[in-house]
Amino acid sequence: MKKTRRLVVLLLSLVLLLSAFSVPAFAQEKKTLSLLNYNVAGLPDFKAFIGKGEKDVKANQKNIGKIINSRSYDVVAVQEDFGYHSTLVKELSSFGKTTNHTGGVPGGDGMNVYSKFPVYNEKRVTWNKLYGVIDDGADEMTPKGILYCVIDLGDGVLIDFYDIHADAYGDAGSKKARRDNFRQLAELINSKGTDRPVIVTGDFNVYFNMKDDDGLKEYMLGACSLKEAWVELHNGGNYTDFSSYFATGVQAWGHWDSVEKFFYRDGGGVSLVPVESEYEYFYSPDGKSLSDHASLSAVFDVIKTDDFKESEISLSVTSRNKFDDFIKKVFLVFTDLFKALTHLGDLKNVL
Repeated sequence: MKKTRRLVVLLLSLVLLLSAFSVPAFAQEKKTLSLLNYNVAGLPDFKAFIGKGEKDVKANQKNIGKIINSRSYDVVAVQEDFGYHSTLVKELSSFGKTTNHTGGVPGGDGMNVYSKFPVYNEKRVTWNKLYGVIDDGADEMTPKGILYCVIDLGDGVLIDFYDIHADAYGDAGSKKARRDNFRQLAELINSKGTDRPVIVTGDFNVYFNMKDDDGLKEYMLGACSLKEAWVELHNGGNYTDFSSYFATGVQAWGHWDSVEKFFYRDGGGVSLVPVESEYEYFYSPDGKSLSDHASLSAVFDVIKTDDFKESEISLSVTSRNKFDDFIKKVFLVFTDLFKALTHLGDLKNVL
């Protein structure tokens, strides 16, 4: 009997000793999330109407879809996904979940998310300020802004995901609008709290290294406490000094510190650790770039920490209301037509 008790005590002591050195269960749970952001340049080639067309947009969307579908991305965020959406999405058979397409120009915002994971709580927010009708980016002709959704990675891990398209061009009016875009985005991000991790991507139309970055660092890094994957991995987390890249003579656009970003933040006991982030141009079979932008990919390790707590947010799939879509489209068509007629003199700047 005494020998049995000694054996039990010995076994219990061994179990306690091993457990003291074991890693908490949550810390061992890790997923890998592969992402892509791409401005697919799906606007019609308006110069084709005056005999100066330079590209086959429909063919480009088809080729873009084929390339994306052949890769191992889990979630893809796009901008300028307009009138050739059906051509693009036809090639994306690997992605079973998607946000609701808002249509072409005019009326559509060009932003969509394609995902292998469930997508919930889709919401679109138009920028409070936009600048440019015919020229200066023509931002007022589309309801550009923020596409927000919640992506469910399973096992209780939810991510607040944002796809944005900021006001374009470097004139004073566009820069003022873009600063307000980032302020509006920061307010929305912070209004969601810190119960879930955050990923923010899209076309920001500004670089970190600019003398005036229109509040990009102020609002994204400062107000929201976000980090950016490419900068963390390739510039040592330095958001102000890119001298080593300037020294190469290679332009920033599409190569380093470009307008595409992957911001991120931990939340709810889930840690996001960037392990890869790369810019890459996609080319057609005849060697032409399929967009005027490069794509930006990112891979994150998604890790549950020992303080993980499932979010209590209510989830729902957002369905399209075709009648509301039609009314919005009619309103935007007439609004854009009025704006265009009052800015016809600017056509000489874009043709």
